[in-house]
Amino acid sequence: MSHLQLPEGLPGITRQVNVIAAHNSGTPFTVSDTTNVALQANSPPISGFPASRPNLVGDPDAGARTVDEWMSRASFQRLNPLTQAGQFGDAGRNIARGPAFTNVDLSLVRNFALTGQTRLQIRAEAFNLANHANFGLPVADLNSANFGRILSAGPARLLQFAARLVF
Repeated sequence: MSHLQLPEGLPGITRQVNVIAAHNSGTPFTVSDTTNVALQANSPPISGFPASRPNLVGDPDAGARTVDEWMSRASFQRLNPLTQAGQFGDAGRNIARGPAFTNVDLSLVRNFALTGQTRLQIRAEAFNLANHANFGLPVADLNSANFGRILSAGPARLLQFAARLVF
């Protein structure tokens, strides 16, 4: 967080600018196949995530990188539930990466001294100032018709204004 105290203008009036900026690389995630060719319980059973994984035959992070196709189904090979029952695919954990996250929040604050200990604070705040689309993780179940598609996103820009009387 950055805090900048602007120089005083009139006596009893203070101004302040606050900025929080964040950028994170994409979150790693695991591709699975809920067909459960490996015939194993969910691993671990409390998490509810399938233990079965496909074979990796291409780079899951190569491709168009759009919300409709973040990763290609062609990067993975499904195991055959009849001829390969009980076998595990060779795709590792967290081998694919989701979209990056970028956000800037800004607040402008002005304090006015009224009388004695009483002051009025006026605030203007912007969350996700640039209105940057922060997409969620793609569907990672190879058995899903939506595999590789991104179906969620973070909130859009939010502006709020407030007045606070401190006495």
